Amino acid sequence: MIRLVYVSTCAPGLSIDDVYAIMKVSQPWNVQHELSGMLCWSGEFFLQCLEGDRSEVSKIFAKIATDRRHHRVELLIAAPTNVRWFGEWGMGFSQLMASHRLDLPRGRGESFNPYLLEAVDLERTFEQLATFAQRLAID
Repeated sequence: MIRLVYVSTCAPGLSIDDVYAIMKVSQPWNVQHELSGMLCWSGEFFLQCLEGDRSEVSKIFAKIATDRRHHRVELLIAAPTNVRWFGEWGMGFSQLMASHRLDLPRGRGESFNPYLLEAVDLERTFEQLATFAQRLAID
């Protein structure tokens, strides 16, 4: 099993409805393929964690990397793991709002920029983001 985390910049004009459309497809697909994870969206950036079988994670990341709804896709970590951070979620979702405050080593007091995150800070970051997570009711 591996954990993969990437960051990207949203395409101009990407709306919350567009993000919900992503979730509507990804949640059941992830469950079917035994993947777990969390998608964070700030309106400007995506930060996503995917966990599961190496070949399944690699396959979906290849699709994600070419999706036109974002660009500047940067892999932050892809590493073997024995423990899932999001084992109970096919795909959690967190819409990061201006009112959310994260206690991060870099960028405190500034707007959220996941490109500045260090790999060692990812677990702590996702723990904090998970407090804002929503389990979306996808029709």
